Amino acid sequence: MRDESTTESSRILPPASDGVPSWWRRNLAWLVPVAVLIFLLAVTSIVFTFWRTDQVAVRPGSVEEVPSRVTVSGAEFYPPESEISLVTVLVSQRLTIWQRIDAEFESGVDIESERNFTGDGTRGDLRKLNELRMETSQHTAIVVALEHLGYEIPRHASGVIVSEAMSGTPAAETLERGDVIVGIDGVPVGELKDLSEVLDLRSVGQKVELEVERADGGTVESVMLELVESPDEPDRALIGIGARERTDLGELPVEIKIDSGSIGGPSAGLALTLGIIDLLTPGELTGLRKVAATGTISFDGSIGAIGEVDQKTIAAERAGVDLFLVPLPNLRDALDHVSGDMQVEGVETLQEALDALAEV
Repeated sequence: MRDESTTESSRILPPASDGVPSWWRRNLAWLVPVAVLIFLLAVTSIVFTFWRTDQVAVRPGSVEEVPSRVTVSGAEFYPPESEISLVTVLVSQRLTIWQRIDAEFESGVDIESERNFTGDGTRGDLRKLNELRMETSQHTAIVVALEHLGYEIPRHASGVIVSEAMSGTPAAETLERGDVIVGIDGVPVGELKDLSEVLDLRSVGQKVELEVERADGGTVESVMLELVESPDEPDRALIGIGARERTDLGELPVEIKIDSGSIGGPSAGLALTLGIIDLLTPGELTGLRKVAATGTISFDGSIGAIGEVDQKTIAAERAGVDLFLVPLPNLRDALDHVSGDMQVEGVETLQEALDALAEV
């Protein structure tokens, strides 16, 4: 005989459950992959936001008027209506992955390894080096401008300043930026040629004794250093450094100070020189046009090539510059990045730069 109570009760009881709602159980096959995908996307987004690559973005910077940054004592000066400008670039901190992706689509931006700027040093080392380069550039620009204007500036070279050392060389382990080489194997060193004349008589692998004024205090030390081979000229012995002459000056007939602010590096030399000349002469050197210039300057008035000329050209054009003076070796690259009517002239000397200003 059938037990009705048991049969009827079984009809109203829910089916056996394992604790998982039926909707989740039915959709588990696609919910798990989606959850895993969301988790992976979240982790990837966090990594892309905070993980920094070893690359930086180099962007067009600003156009800064020079004469407004110059103060003069001991001579008449004539503030121009239209000032010659220098041009800067902006180098970012190391890029995150998201920033790296964004920079790929940003107009006028180059992405480079940070080591292209810092070498084996740090950003702090680079900042100090660029401050030193700007100080040297100002010093040279003042002398070149005053000599062009007819002033006699007594000067003599008193050593060779280490600006950088080649990675992996004995010099990189022994010498520091700002050290001054004042002797080699008992021979006094005043100019770069003094150093070169001794090195021409030495062989790769040979050791030389340098007399070095240390950058951190001016004490003179004797340093033994093994010479390395030139990467460009086989069998030519080198110390393995980038260097420039230290030049001592007599008292300047005109006191000139330049406020460069946070701008560093050597490439403002030409613009600084032209700006000082413009300030110390009546009339308008620019002919009331908007003029910018870039390039290093040497005591003999020669203009040297610079880096990042493409970003500087873009910055000058965006600022509405009419005439942009660049070192002759950089001319082709500059012209490749002009999209409008801005005139670009390549120059090798200060006199060529002045002639270019006079012709247009």
